[in-house]
Amino acid sequence: MRTRLSILSSIALCLSSCSALIDVERQQCTTDGDCVRLGAAFAGTVCEHNLCVEGSGGEAGAPSDPLVCAAIEPSSEPKVKYTFAPVFAPGAEPADAKPFTVKACDQLDIECEHPVFGPLEVTSGEPQDFEVQRGFQGFFEIKNPDTIDGLMFLGRPVNEDTAGWATTMPTPQVVTQLAFATGEDIDPELGFILSTARDCAGEPLADVSYSNSKQGLGYYFVMSLPNTELTATGPQGAAGFANVPIGTTVLSGEHVSGKKLGPVSLRVRPNTLSFAELWP
Repeated sequence: MRTRLSILSSIALCLSSCSALIDVERQQCTTDGDCVRLGAAFAGTVCEHNLCVEGSGGEAGAPSDPLVCAAIEPSSEPKVKYTFAPVFAPGAEPADAKPFTVKACDQLDIECEHPVFGPLEVTSGEPQDFEVQRGFQGFFEIKNPDTIDGLMFLGRPVNEDTAGWATTMPTPQVVTQLAFATGEDIDPELGFILSTARDCAGEPLADVSYSNSKQGLGYYFVMSLPNTELTATGPQGAAGFANVPIGTTVLSGEHVSGKKLGPVSLRVRPNTLSFAELWP
């Protein structure tokens, strides 16, 4: 059994890495053009303090009810772009960092043997455009020799050019710290899931209870740390599962108001972190 001292030491190590994994310091934009690329929900918004907000005389970027999302008018083009970049956790980027290898994969191509776009080499933190069919709702396979593998699943179809959030790829050491911080035994040969619940404007959503059809060790984040005793998301909107059996699982959520989020079907592989966002 782990000692209380070892668990507390691991929690201290996890403070920065866990917060990076759940994107609590995210930036939506640096220019007004970035807001345009975020899609129809941000129509008429401008970039202020790295967030897309309603501009003077413009339309609201989100509906009055943040859990009732406006319909997105699909692009007239047969192909659209999904733009994002994987990144190393702060302080974990090696001096001789190698680029990430990223592929866009069809949902039914379990091993991504026939990518719909890529593979591309992507430098950490440099957003890359991935051209996919309009309505794409597959996943992205992300690999780097200095991190564990990642599978990023989309919580809603890509119907227009869309800018996604940067995806933090953890090193094996960060995963170990995350495991210790839960105070539970973690089997690396089983899968990990990390998810953020978001409202229609993309803001992290509190008071969402998660369910996972393959179960596993569930936890929610509070003040950037995983807690297995909570029953819903905190202000960071983040939740996760460890020790998830290998295969396909369905992730879904329910807000305290009764509004459903998801579901998202995602793949679980050994020693791989599966990412997913849940949207109303």
